[in-house]
Order: sequence, then C-alpha cells, then structure tokens
Amino acid sequence: MKTLHTTIVAFAMATGVLASPFASAHASLKTSNPEAGATLSAAPREIALTFNEEVEPVFSKIGLADAGGKAVAPGKMTLDASNPAILRLEVPTLSAGAYTVTWAVAGHDGHRRKGNFKFSVK
Repeated sequence: MKTLHTTIVAFAMATGVLASPFASAHASLKTSNPEAGATLSAAPREIALTFNEEVEPVFSKIGLADAGGKAVAPGKMTLDASNPAILRLEVPTLSAGAYTVTWAVAGHDGHRRKGNFKFSVK
C-alpha cells in the first residue's frame, strides 16, 4: 500500500513539473511605454510594448484610438531588433487628449492574446 501511495505522489509531482511550462506559455504584456494610465506632458513618438516572451510580428498588431474611438493613423509597427519580445509602433504627432492602445499578439505557441490600456497627453 505504501508503494502505491509513493507511486501516485511521484506521478502527480512529475506531471506538475512537466506541465508548468505550458501553463505560462502564452505571451502577456509585461510593460508599456507610455505606461497604462499615464498622463504625459509631451506626446510620445512611439508606443513600445514588452511581452514576457518573443512574439510573432506577422500575427501581432497594435492599434491607437482617440477619446472618441476614432483610429489614429499610426506609422509602421516593428519588432525590436535586439529583443523580439518588444513591439514598437511609430505614432504621428498627437494632440492633447485621451488615447487607447489596443494590442493583439501571438507567441510561439500560436495562441493570441489581446489587451488594451489608456494614456493621455496634456
């Protein structure tokens, strides 16, 4: 009976250890520049999003909208050359007001994650 108990416990622990990398395998936003909720005295020239893992730029996008929900015509989105976990988006000159950044990315596992945050310019 003790051997059976030991075998079950060992199996459960091995399963947990082997499954743990898959539990966090999806790309998630770690930091952003500008930060979520920030009030900036000067408009940013780009938006930079840093994820917890490398992202696939072909399956990723960043959007920017003004307070009325109208899309702001952003520039080109690029993957950071030195760190493939960072996406950058050039933005045009922004006037004072509130803005919403939306993002959708896919990590190497192919699963898409989405999110959004707001910032404002004085």
